[in-house]
Amino acid sequence: MIVVGAALLQLHLRVPRLPSSGGDVLAEALQVGLGGSGINVARALSELGAPLEFVLRRGDGPLDRLAQDELHRLGISVCGGHSQRPSGVTMALVEPSGERSLVSAAGAEGEVGAVDLRQADLAHAGFLYVSGYEAISSPDLEPTVAHLPSRIEVLLDPGPRGVQGTLQAVWARADIVRMNADEALLRSGAKDARDAAARLSGEGRTVVVSVPDGAYLGQGGDVLKIAGQGPVQGDTTGAGDAQAAGILAGRRLGMPMADAIAAGNRAAHARVAGQRLTPAVLSGMGQG
Repeated sequence: MIVVGAALLQLHLRVPRLPSSGGDVLAEALQVGLGGSGINVARALSELGAPLEFVLRRGDGPLDRLAQDELHRLGISVCGGHSQRPSGVTMALVEPSGERSLVSAAGAEGEVGAVDLRQADLAHAGFLYVSGYEAISSPDLEPTVAHLPSRIEVLLDPGPRGVQGTLQAVWARADIVRMNADEALLRSGAKDARDAAARLSGEGRTVVVSVPDGAYLGQGGDVLKIAGQGPVQGDTTGAGDAQAAGILAGRRLGMPMADAIAAGNRAAHARVAGQRLTPAVLSGMGQG
């Protein structure tokens, strides 16, 4: 497994509501840690028992050294160059419903590119995750991903910035595109998530559209609903990243796509419920 993405400082605030312009809202709790889709996926893959390399551009500064210590503690192998810029910062505002909103400032992680990806063990890689945030930021990362050998299964998580007519080369190369319903509707112009999965799954591409009660699997215009684990109250930060990790970990074990997506749904459910992921999530054993 190769993960291309970001590891940046994340401030996690629980708020009773989002502030209005010029408003002042008192947060109920504060957590400071590593955030970003890349580290979220890498952490989840590690918990699910999948060997991986994490490709990122490392920043310079005391907070970046804390980030490197955390990656070392997690046992995640890191490759990529260094930047003289500090890593970015993201603030997650989590409402009582569990819905989260992000405000981010880019930093060194936005410089990750082809030179960093080529440091990974591509010769033995079977799967690659790439975040749209980083693919958009780097002018040479997209063509490098687009020309990876066909034996490497590529999962693209475009994010809100990667669904608006950009990343055409990576979209064309991706074997799996995972997104939430809002992103799928924006990209496709469809009326609902099922229709979006059908429209976006042409040209041999597999599309996974995450919805609150599971996910839609689109393949060749055909759509299958993969049920989730039922409603759960909790923080949705990182749920989509956990789903992506579960899909990749399931595919690594040879699961058919529908089963891998079911594993991804279980991983997302566990993450929202505040549970640590384990390899048992992939089979569904031991999950409440």
